Amino acid sequence: MSSPQSTEQIHIHISGSDRPGILAEALETIVAHECLVVDIKQFVFNGMLNLSILLESKNPRALEELRGSLNSYGAKTGMKVAAYPWDSQHRPEAPYKHRLVVTILGKKIGPIVLKELTRTLADLDINIIRIEQLDYEDYHVLEIVIGARQVMTNVDILSALLNFKENFEVDIAVQEDTLFRRNKRLIILDADMTFLQCEVIDELGKLAGVGEQLAGITEKAMQGEIDFTTALKQRVALLKGLRVDQLEQLYERLPVTPGAAELVRILQRLNFKIAIVSGGFQFFISRLKEKYQLDYGFANHLQIQDGVVTGEVEGEIIDAQAKERILVSLAAQERLSLKQVVAVGDGANDIHMLAKAGLGIAFNAKTIVQQHAQASISVYNLELILYFLGISGNELKELRKAMQTLDS
Repeated sequence: MSSPQSTEQIHIHISGSDRPGILAEALETIVAHECLVVDIKQFVFNGMLNLSILLESKNPRALEELRGSLNSYGAKTGMKVAAYPWDSQHRPEAPYKHRLVVTILGKKIGPIVLKELTRTLADLDINIIRIEQLDYEDYHVLEIVIGARQVMTNVDILSALLNFKENFEVDIAVQEDTLFRRNKRLIILDADMTFLQCEVIDELGKLAGVGEQLAGITEKAMQGEIDFTTALKQRVALLKGLRVDQLEQLYERLPVTPGAAELVRILQRLNFKIAIVSGGFQFFISRLKEKYQLDYGFANHLQIQDGVVTGEVEGEIIDAQAKERILVSLAAQERLSLKQVVAVGDGANDIHMLAKAGLGIAFNAKTIVQQHAQASISVYNLELILYFLGISGNELKELRKAMQTLDS
């Protein structure tokens, strides 16, 4: 009985000025030599084509014969052509099979930043598989697919990159390279210092004439130095006597964070469910929910009697654990995996929520919060979140153009 004929794998690489028909010409040569196409990848960078084709053949002379035909093709067309034997067991990237995606954005990402970033990754024995540019206008955004020999979580990588980030004005996200990365469907935002550019309770304290005393308690709570529930009750007690009309006037002048309205419009266009889950007060969150047509809004309930704040809180207090429970509940209600959930917040009260989400973003947050997130943003612009969802600058332009057409 004759033994089965062995197969040989051959890698062909073709590069040069791009034009229509190059792949068709290469395939004509391959068909003539009766080779099987196992894998193929092509991309064009600034008008230059890079084409790689992995072939399989049972002809022991296939490599030699292909080289002859391809060299003739290259001489005739001016394309650079190479053909060489390929052993899948010796692929350089094979040991680095645990894939993550690093997104880095800044006003400018120059060669020094890239040098330090790539050196940081190399020192961690992390291989760069692919780099793509998402935008290069108001912000420079790069998406880098990396591979590690050992399983590393996105938090592990981000923690290592935080030291790098401290030396440069850039923001970073690290996510698992899975189908859920560009398939997020629910975003949950904190309110104070995230969706809003202020601490509402501090503004209420100023109205009540206890601003400094109340702000001091707020700062301790944000730093995690005091239990949130205790801090909330202490601060609400200081608000006793405020009138509802004062609350209404405050709502009208609350500063919304830049990019918040545009983020909501674009995510609604992409069929996201949007929620605000806040340790603040439902009085304000309900109004924000209605104004921006959000899907959900959860916050603490100030007790109000005869149009006056009593200094008490009604119902469940929205602390860190409550925020986490609401996130899990909303994901289940919308029939989504937690990997499809984005959470955004800035304080210690958001840590559990950020850690539970598929993408937790620390927004202008303290270091302790950044250490529990998969991404951080240090600019007051919520629209930058869209880059961390894998959306490119060109895609954003197309989305805005489509929305303008619908609005007109």
